[in-house]
Amino acid sequence: MLNLLEDYISRSLPEQGEFQTNPNLLKKVDWDGNFLPFYGNTVVFLLDDGVKEDLKMLQAQLQDAAGWMLSQPLSPDTFHMTLHDLVNGTEKTPDLCQRMEEAEQKAKALLAQWANMPPLRMKTTWLFNMVNTSIVLGLAPTDQETALRLDTMYTALEAVVPLGYGLTPHITMAYFRPGSYSAAHLQALRNVLCPIELELQLDLSKLVHQRFSDMNHYTTT
Repeated sequence: MLNLLEDYISRSLPEQGEFQTNPNLLKKVDWDGNFLPFYGNTVVFLLDDGVKEDLKMLQAQLQDAAGWMLSQPLSPDTFHMTLHDLVNGTEKTPDLCQRMEEAEQKAKALLAQWANMPPLRMKTTWLFNMVNTSIVLGLAPTDQETALRLDTMYTALEAVVPLGYGLTPHITMAYFRPGSYSAAHLQALRNVLCPIELELQLDLSKLVHQRFSDMNHYTTT
């Protein structure tokens, strides 16, 4: 269930015409680029400080090239690779809280089983536009064993909260500011959406359950 779409990610912005952000982006970001309340939980790999420092430099390049198209910057402390999202919504209702709690208990039982496994070996691939919502840094396993283990873990979490689509390993670098952008505006962004060559290890002891209140505030539980 891994999606490693090299051709897609290298051509993720339209070559011609207007670019329109995803309507669902307005659940997370307002028209001024500020993050909106958005509640839920997720299972993510926390990243080493050295990786975060490299990502901070990429983030600065994105902001310099096309900051007017992007939301308020993400805090580097939030950088992570999502293994599997669980439950989310725009309002913190009793029903949402109950479903989050149920998913958390099941997810944590799986995390406990995986905590002592060897790390996953990954490499970065390309900065790309993900479904007209965000700019992300793609990741791919460096070997078949890592790919199989990653797929097995994703499949197990899919039984907790079925998403119905495969895993596209990535690190979110920035969300778009909602709106429409011309081909001329896109060119500056396209110039920085390029291959990135980094290697990293995802430590299973840093695979955690987190709750969030917006896309810039995560808490490990």
